[in-house]
Amino acid sequence: MFKQRICIKPKCQEGSGNIISITLPRPRTGLPARYVLQDGNLYEALCVDYEQQKSWFVKDTIEKDGSIVFFTQFDPIFLLIPILDNCRKKNSEFQGLFLSFDDILDNPEYPSLTRLSSINNILLYMDWICDSKELLDNKVYRLNDEKVMNWLKKKVTNILPKFDNDKYKSFKKINQQLDDEIVDEEHRHEHRLKYTLEIVMEYLPNYWVEQLKKEYNFEELGTWDNSTVVYMSAISTDNRVKQPVEKDTSSTVKKRKLTVGQASLAKANKKGMKPLTSFFAKSSQTDDKI
Repeated sequence: MFKQRICIKPKCQEGSGNIISITLPRPRTGLPARYVLQDGNLYEALCVDYEQQKSWFVKDTIEKDGSIVFFTQFDPIFLLIPILDNCRKKNSEFQGLFLSFDDILDNPEYPSLTRLSSINNILLYMDWICDSKELLDNKVYRLNDEKVMNWLKKKVTNILPKFDNDKYKSFKKINQQLDDEIVDEEHRHEHRLKYTLEIVMEYLPNYWVEQLKKEYNFEELGTWDNSTVVYMSAISTDNRVKQPVEKDTSSTVKKRKLTVGQASLAKANKKGMKPLTSFFAKSSQTDDKI
């Protein structure tokens, strides 16, 4: 049975092409995840689910599933890194295979990988992180570790200025936390850098997470703790994001003080009064008609 979803996607120009839904391996875990393609752009589908019961009113219908799906633009290079890493078959004695782009995307488990060839500038992205050769009329690629690391570090550098841009609320919140803790300017930069790295690492397999950590030194900030990243680490295999909910752990809950009107009503004699719900109940067949 067809199921409706409430979705929010970035603005696009009039006359844009249809959205194509595809399943691809998530870079961090390798598990299936939902992405969409439109006009040569790749988007990640993130489903935000509520622990409490929610629903949506859609025209004259009610959708019981109160979740909402966000389409956020996704950098395809994060997808390419683990794919290229696996297919080159590198070991201690061998730098790995050179393969054509078609062969790289040929994966029986994920036939939708072939659709990545329609992404804008995808071959340019391949050159950014790969060595390449011309064989007859075909170009072949092999992942280059140094190029990958340079690209990742550049990614981190490009994200850092967002802390000073009020447009990005999540980064602004981190700044406010640092202000509350009265962090000096030197450590402020380190905290920002570490937070940025944790965001980038949520899109990387474990091997590249460890390699990226080696490029930075945070001795005074203690050990790495990815539990601070709630956004991506809470995504389950069906792409649902379950935000942590603060629960009251105290044994007693402080009661809210009653208003004067509420206090008077509480003291009143309620004998013979009908409950409010009785006014909305279906009338009985034996009721007198006027």
